[in-house]
Amino acid sequence: MGLDIGRWLPLFPVRESCLYLNHAAVAPLPQPVAEAMRARIAEQEAVGSANWRGWLETEMSVRALGADLVACRPEDVTLVRSTSEGLSLVARGLGLGPGDAVLVSEEEFAANVAPYLMLQRDGVEVRRFPAPGGKILLDEVVPLLRPPVRVLGLSWVSFHTGWVAPVAELAEAAHARGVLVILDAIQGLGVLPETFPELGVDALVADGHKWLLGPEGLGLMVTTPELRHRLEPVLAGWLNVEREEHSMFLSELRFHRDGRRFEPGATPTILVAGLAAALELLLEAGLAEIHARVTAHNRTLTRLLLELGWQVGSPGSSSRLAGIVAGRHPYMPSHEVARRLHERQIEVSARQGWVRFSPHFYTTAGELEALKVILAKL
Repeated sequence: MGLDIGRWLPLFPVRESCLYLNHAAVAPLPQPVAEAMRARIAEQEAVGSANWRGWLETEMSVRALGADLVACRPEDVTLVRSTSEGLSLVARGLGLGPGDAVLVSEEEFAANVAPYLMLQRDGVEVRRFPAPGGKILLDEVVPLLRPPVRVLGLSWVSFHTGWVAPVAELAEAAHARGVLVILDAIQGLGVLPETFPELGVDALVADGHKWLLGPEGLGLMVTTPELRHRLEPVLAGWLNVEREEHSMFLSELRFHRDGRRFEPGATPTILVAGLAAALELLLEAGLAEIHARVTAHNRTLTRLLLELGWQVGSPGSSSRLAGIVAGRHPYMPSHEVARRLHERQIEVSARQGWVRFSPHFYTTAGELEALKVILAKL
């Protein structure tokens, strides 16, 4: 049964000011998310920390909701400030050194490369494989999964063109060869319905401000118990260590074994309230229904761009589709197209020479038809 889209449209005030096709950058806040954060601010303004027990309950709710979203256990969930932070915690915590190598693509987003390049200071080799236009081919990557490669760093969806990586197949091949798979899921989580067990990776990391429709500065990291117990925490604080009940003193360092293992200090409770509301919204709408609508938008955008003579760099209907459609105007640079569309209250991004369109489930078919008319006049 499809979504009753009319019920959801009022929850997205951004529709009153523009046509927002830029969820692969930063999503506009849905009304329930913004209201949850405003309520949390008002509470702290009025009574300070008097209701701190409620803050902890909301934090536990985020772990449970995140677990529901990806079909893992709440104890597998870590709250991170960004995708970059989560990937860095994993990369640094593995204890890799001379004689080890990490494999990442040549067209990878910087956040999924920088943590591994940092390891070069410790003698770790970073190997790159071709991914033309962001497309990762299974047959080209699998032969590279050999010693000294210890880690495969992947993006679920290419940030600039929207190609979906064959994650489950690569994870199976990697594990058969003793290679860990760490997934940057920020362009997939919230729009693609596959679960953590179905993906088969060792860790998944995604900030909340794109397809999850949450605020910037808070995201989810999911780790298997095996990887989590292997990772050495690189940050230590009063909250990721075991202490005696009701005591703030610490005499020896013993880290938690669940997802809190990587959370050294206070969580941003205002952002936690917002992310909880965002996850509730997505789960109520349903990832299968969301993916169906976004897939339909993807096909509509691809068709209209081709009709207008654009080059399309995203996958066609015979391939797995996510939320990104990348196109090149017949003669106008991508940044100029994005600027002109912005002047017409249409929000897109320019990435690596492509104009990147990224609608979410609440975008309507009528809005995309209106976009076609505007694009034809560019």
